[in-house]
Amino acid sequence: MKVLFINSGIPGFSYRYAFDIHQTLSKDFNCTVHHFAPQFVSKKTICQLKPDLILVIHGTFTPPALIRYAGAHGIKTVLWLVEDPYEIDDHHRIIESYDYVFTNEKQAVGAYHPVSVRVVSYLPWCCNPYVHKDFEVPAKYHSDLCFVGMGFPNRVRILNAIAPAIKDLNVKLIGDWETWGSLHPALKDCVLPVVDDFLEVIKYYNGAKINLNIHRDPADPPSGNRKRIGATSPNDRVFALAGCGAFQLVDHTRPEVANCFQEGKEIITFSDPEDLAEKVHKYLSNDRLRRSIGRAAAKRARREHTYKHRLAYILRVAGVQKTWRSGGYERSDLTEKFARAYFP
Repeated sequence: MKVLFINSGIPGFSYRYAFDIHQTLSKDFNCTVHHFAPQFVSKKTICQLKPDLILVIHGTFTPPALIRYAGAHGIKTVLWLVEDPYEIDDHHRIIESYDYVFTNEKQAVGAYHPVSVRVVSYLPWCCNPYVHKDFEVPAKYHSDLCFVGMGFPNRVRILNAIAPAIKDLNVKLIGDWETWGSLHPALKDCVLPVVDDFLEVIKYYNGAKINLNIHRDPADPPSGNRKRIGATSPNDRVFALAGCGAFQLVDHTRPEVANCFQEGKEIITFSDPEDLAEKVHKYLSNDRLRRSIGRAAAKRARREHTYKHRLAYILRVAGVQKTWRSGGYERSDLTEKFARAYFP
């Protein structure tokens, strides 16, 4: 099967899922994948390649007119939305051009249906077992508590509240922690620069005794969600950490987490800053329990939550392929600069 895969067109972290999708389609489904950034796709491209399927990730920068053109020529078109509900306003503008739409946020499905006649399905995030795995890392990546993410207001508030309880720990905060709020003085020296290389990020996941995972507020800071559609679905970090076998403490704001991982055995949630501070110290003192929970999460992730599972569902719904190629993930050089592949 021939697939025209169009990535988000956004440099940085977006490469992580573009690479995973490309690899999985090629290796596990035996697809011929033509991978482009949206600015390099035209009607001529579509005519020359004659794909069986066009799969677009994110979609904001892919012209809807191109998708309608492909559909008019008998090519099935699929959009995989990965920024709901934060960019849902923009998504309303583009979804009607596609045959099938999949969204990372369960609450977005109902928000789309009143205005769309297209098939819209909820598709949770996932991991890539070849990339998201457990391995030893140098000491510079080690920490007691690590959080990889942007310093949104709700996250800053929680971290500031527990700062007195964690000030003597080895804490690493990876990302932009200056734009949306001011960190407690005890935490300012814990901040490391934004890391766009997702392979580097995974080293911090593996080096942390505890990975903190606080979901972003659906509407604060203001983004493309004017109607303030809520969010109940887990972020991609839940699955990436689980794939690495990393122990994580996750806020309880996303009830769909419990449908993906078993609380207490595969993942641990916290209810408020006080509960978080208590659990940080509880689990830091029990290496065996942390590792057991991390291993259980990894088994569940590989069994149910991989890109292979998600793409199999997409292809089945779209009616283009029912089975994937058997066998494991083949070895490849993941250290290459991905821009050469993504931006021809």
